[in-house]
Amino acid sequence: MAYRNPNKTHEINLTTEKKDEIVGEYMKRTLLSLSLLLLATACDSPQRNRMPTYVNSGNGLGTPTTPTNTTTNPWGTSTGGSTGGSSGTTTTPRPAGFENCDITPKYYASAINYIGVCQSTLDETSIAVKTTVADSARTCFIPTYKDASGSSTYLGQPQCFAPQANVVTMGQLFKTRPGFTASPLNGVMVMKEAALGAYFTCMDAFITFTHPQCPNGANTNAYCNQMARSIMTTKCNNFKADNSYIDIRLKP
Repeated sequence: MAYRNPNKTHEINLTTEKKDEIVGEYMKRTLLSLSLLLLATACDSPQRNRMPTYVNSGNGLGTPTTPTNTTTNPWGTSTGGSTGGSSGTTTTPRPAGFENCDITPKYYASAINYIGVCQSTLDETSIAVKTTVADSARTCFIPTYKDASGSSTYLGQPQCFAPQANVVTMGQLFKTRPGFTASPLNGVMVMKEAALGAYFTCMDAFITFTHPQCPNGANTNAYCNQMARSIMTTKCNNFKADNSYIDIRLKP
């Protein structure tokens, strides 16, 4: 006579179908966990941006005007010779478009020192720059568009020159960036030539963003867009922390 242990009456007897259902659910959860782990690992991997190998610094901003102690300099006054026992002061008219320009050196950065900048009222790409110290390390001007919030976007490649003490240099900027030639040139970014690489790394970080999960870059989806903006913010903060520069609005 068979004996049935009453303590076993509550054991669960799994049928073959029930076992398959539980195993299938377990596998689903396991695969989901592995997928999330792989995604998190990919998001934490080092980023690589397709940066340009060379930054065009232009052929030079322009030629310095005649030093301030001569009568041919349109940016200052000079004392003329005596006439009838009295001395006079000669002022040469400024170039067209710069008649009412305030070129007082009022902008400052530690690596650049004080500078003054004027933009022509006749040609937005024409500027005059007054520097206060001589430096063999070139200073560069990048044309920008500044919006109402103060954010700036570069419109073309930099133009650089070696500054001289108390000399005005007149030159031209160029709006050569594809897709931005119609934007008004109402600002300039000023920095030393050595800072250009970090600046363009910052400015191009969003459009050059790549990631294994983002085949179309920042435009893949909202998550990729957010990640690209976060990387750009980091690179721009690095540029600001490590470099001396001046962000100037030339006109409203």
